[in-house]
Amino acid sequence: MTKLTDRVYTTLRRQIMSGELSSDMQIKEAHLADMLAVSRTPVRAAIQRLADDGLIYHEKGRGSFVSPWQQDDIVDIYELRILLESRAARLAAARATPEQITRLRHHASVIEELYREQPDKYLFSIQTENQLFHQVILTAAGSVQLKQMVRMLVDSPITVGSYYLYSETQMQRSMQQHRDLVDAIERREESYAEDLMRVHLRMAYCAFMARQSAREKGEPWNMADEA
Repeated sequence: MTKLTDRVYTTLRRQIMSGELSSDMQIKEAHLADMLAVSRTPVRAAIQRLADDGLIYHEKGRGSFVSPWQQDDIVDIYELRILLESRAARLAAARATPEQITRLRHHASVIEELYREQPDKYLFSIQTENQLFHQVILTAAGSVQLKQMVRMLVDSPITVGSYYLYSETQMQRSMQQHRDLVDAIERREESYAEDLMRVHLRMAYCAFMARQSAREKGEPWNMADEA
């Protein structure tokens, strides 16, 4: 059942992040169960997980719906994250321990292996490893206040899930940026690490906004178009 729930969760999350399931659209358990050829139990569990993520909300007596996002909220969250995490990368380049650098390289390698092998629910696994990668940088920065502020932004449903939107080219760029970030931190290149993180997060922001723009215009959208 856990595997079925994971599969439904991954499918629904990808559809929400890509805009296939739009804001305020009702999520119907029976329809999804039929569409995915599963029982309603894993669908119900997946919907609850998405509600915990903030991607779905419940209305008593009406059902479950895709959470809406305001344009200003999206811009503010991404801009703040870019500002704070680029600062964290700069501090990490000055303060990271050898053990933390080894952990960063490990997470970057696991992401590449997952993308190369593409096992079941690999995008979900990549997203998890990516979060761990960024958490190590925040810890290495050595600022409790900075880490707390970034955590609130990273946990936002707006920023969680960028890998569900990436094209092949963007995924390759993201993995290379991880390698470059680790190298910059290891070499204590503070300004370079800061610039790399800014570009890395800006790419995620642009991928998200491109999808938002296409959806608002009612245009078809293909991840390959964002290469």
